[in-house]
Amino acid sequence: MFGAVLGVRLYQGQARYDEAERLFEAGAYAEARELYLQLGDESCAALCTERLNDARYEEAKQLLDAGDYSAAEAILSELDPYEDSTELLKKCAFLRAEDFAANGQPEKAREVYITLGNYPGVREAQEALIPALYDRALVLAREGDLKQACTLWWVCNDYKDSAKLLKRADKALVQQADKNRVKLNDLSRRFGNPFYLETYRTDEAYIIFPENPNADTRFFLYFPGGRDTELYTEFLYYYLANPAPNTLAVFLRRNDLPDMEGCCRKGLRILDEAAADCGVFPSTVLAAGSSLGAYPALQSPRIAKRDYCINIECVLSLDAGNSWNEPELVPTVSQCKELAELETRLYLFQPVWMDTSYEPVARMVDAGCIVMLAGCLHDEHEQISYDALGMGIIDWALTDRSKPCPGEIYSFRRLMK
Repeated sequence: MFGAVLGVRLYQGQARYDEAERLFEAGAYAEARELYLQLGDESCAALCTERLNDARYEEAKQLLDAGDYSAAEAILSELDPYEDSTELLKKCAFLRAEDFAANGQPEKAREVYITLGNYPGVREAQEALIPALYDRALVLAREGDLKQACTLWWVCNDYKDSAKLLKRADKALVQQADKNRVKLNDLSRRFGNPFYLETYRTDEAYIIFPENPNADTRFFLYFPGGRDTELYTEFLYYYLANPAPNTLAVFLRRNDLPDMEGCCRKGLRILDEAAADCGVFPSTVLAAGSSLGAYPALQSPRIAKRDYCINIECVLSLDAGNSWNEPELVPTVSQCKELAELETRLYLFQPVWMDTSYEPVARMVDAGCIVMLAGCLHDEHEQISYDALGMGIIDWALTDRSKPCPGEIYSFRRLMK
């Protein structure tokens, strides 16, 4: 009996060896290795492992050549270290970084490039990534991720306005971290009116916060009329009767004339602080000014771009004070040329006859400024501001302005030389 049982077992063992060899010859190295391990043949199992790694390595190279670097990377990660798998893994990572960059995720691309050290082409790829990092930082800042935006602007170094934007974003982060500071939208600052709960007041401005600030929030800066006199709140009430949706609006209480630059810097500072308090970041702003406030409004695009890297693409002049007869306040020829270079759209809401026959208007036009005359049917001085603030003109001006202007009281025409 013992001999018979032993004979059967030997026969079965030989059959399993034969099966393992058949699998090996057929290229089924994983299955063959399992049988050899069960049979206790470490040498043959190791040979199967070697052949299996060879096959997997060749498969990874084929996948990489075919552009499926993700699948190739998965295989090579299991094999590493094997042959030149380490270098091939770097190639996979390089291609993955290129995909991140192409798909609008340059910050992720940068993270991968950093891991590759001095891999060929990495330095050039990182330099080529800077414009995308700059733009991506703006998106992140608008979404409220100022910390990551600061990191990217720091990487951009002296590219475009990175230094100015970094300074603004870093200042906002410091402000947000200050637990002792009273926010501009703190309940203690709420404007005492039960109908306009999102309106707040400081010594310098009235601020209307959006109910749900987000990356699409818009920004409006208003310069009051008078010669450095307190804002007549009736103008604020007209706006509040029909406020622009999802817009952070700052109504300055005084225009600080004749210090127009100081007034502009004040308004932009307040706008930045208010934005930080509600988790948004201004990059494009609409400016408007009534009467004498039109003059600092016309100066604001230059100062905003120079000091804050904020684009004021459109200015609404609501019947410029004293019929443009303010020699010390109207833009100079050089200032007009700066406005022209910035391609700021200037909308002059005023009576239809006040065109280039008025020298300051002709000065802006001759300098190459884009000047639109918005002739007002209701041409009484204060009514022009009431209509613009209360009829939805601010919301219209915050869009691409290609749609018809609200109401039927305006006639638009571009003033030419």
